[in-house]
Amino acid sequence: MKVLRGIGAALVWLLATVVMIVAALLCVTLILLPLGLPLMALGLRMYGYGVQLMIPRAPEVKRGVRKRLGLRAHGSVGGDVKRAGKQGKKSGRKLRKKSGKLRKKLSGAVHS
Repeated sequence: MKVLRGIGAALVWLLATVVMIVAALLCVTLILLPLGLPLMALGLRMYGYGVQLMIPRAPEVKRGVRKRLGLRAHGSVGGDVKRAGKQGKKSGRKLRKKSGKLRKKLSGAVHS
């Protein structure tokens, strides 16, 4: 897709260059100056459109940034929530075991 956009931008730039050359020739003759100026503006607008074709779109930029930073796609937090719940349950079980053993040790030390 990027290649097609690049080719399209190059073609638009070529066409804009031709339009600008014609506009410059029209502006040289004073009689055709009113026709050359709007044509010059059209050429400049076409250059801008070519630049817009070359610049990546916002979703492509977001995807690239997320990929570089190692972030997940927007809306894929379901797996994270599930994983966090499992880890919480596991650490809770470990904590209960340790507290039970500690309670037995302490109760044995107090009664002795």
